[in-house]
Amino acid sequence: MTHLIVMVFFLAIAFVLIGLLLWATRPPKRIPYPVQDIFELLSQQRHCMRLPFIQHALQPQDTAFLEESGKKALMREIRADRRRIALHYLDQLQQEFETLLEISRAMAVMAPEIAAVEEIERWKLSLVFAMNCAFQRWRLRLGLRPVSGFASISTMATGLVRHLESATASIAENALGG
Repeated sequence: MTHLIVMVFFLAIAFVLIGLLLWATRPPKRIPYPVQDIFELLSQQRHCMRLPFIQHALQPQDTAFLEESGKKALMREIRADRRRIALHYLDQLQQEFETLLEISRAMAVMAPEIAAVEEIERWKLSLVFAMNCAFQRWRLRLGLRPVSGFASISTMATGLVRHLESATASIAENALGG
């Protein structure tokens, strides 16, 4: 009887976790962008460019001198503040990535032959990006260093920006040449 209860308990936990994963990876609410806003959004400064500063701030060596000088409370406070900043950075990076995916959808409608990133590819990119962000958030909340996760997230965002910039240039060339 106890084996049955334990099995039901673990199955319930598994279903809850699967439900939470599905909820976390649901597609974002789509916000349609007018054509002129797309080009303006692409020209804005990207959060992924701030990655080296975030990575440096999360290095334990950066605050180790405080521990050596007997100021452990201050060191813990500074590290907690930096983790909060890194979490905020992740939120902003994820929001930016979702905006870039929306821009990609809009560009695919404007010029499907040029800006073709299939919807399934966008979904996969979004899923992988969201999972990486969630993993990094948990690592930060647990006080662990984010390892190379920030770099892979930033690389994904930068790759999408480059793809969109290339597609924009092709659209402009076609408009001028045609």
